[in-house]
Amino acid sequence: VSGVAWGSKIMPIRVLGIGGGSSYDVVQGIRYAAGLSNDSNQFPNQPAAIINLSLGGSGFSQSTQNLFNQLYNSGIIVIAAAGNESTSTPSYPARYNNVISVSATDLNNNLAPYSNFGNFIDIAAPGGDASKDRNGDGYNDGVLSTLFDEQTNRESYAFYQGTSMATPHVAGVAALMK
Repeated sequence: VSGVAWGSKIMPIRVLGIGGGSSYDVVQGIRYAAGLSNDSNQFPNQPAAIINLSLGGSGFSQSTQNLFNQLYNSGIIVIAAAGNESTSTPSYPARYNNVISVSATDLNNNLAPYSNFGNFIDIAAPGGDASKDRNGDGYNDGVLSTLFDEQTNRESYAFYQGTSMATPHVAGVAALMK
């Protein structure tokens, strides 16, 4: 496994856990990453320049749109997964203004069969297709990802697919450009 922007620093923030979470939890994580006031009353040493949101759901919130406007105006780039429902129905946070919405492509650079699509999409990136092995290497065509099993305390790898796999590719390129 190799990254896109090796010299970049990552600020991992877990906003959704085993028991799930809410949009409020996500907003609090975004506020922390951006160095804004948040419920933890803690702040990073340096705010994030790019925020990757490999998550999604439904529903618009004006206060969340205001937050993304504030981040955009301060120069913070926000990139979000478009969704995996194979629909043109917008998903949030990818649908918000001032957020880069990422759909997923397969190994042949075609729209992945699960990926959302439509005029709210800004860019597409490799998201994989775990139902295929188009290159015949004996592995499904997902994106190889690192894992950590909290129960066994072991690290491992697995192939995943989704716009949540595509979004970090775009965030990495944005980091290279920045």
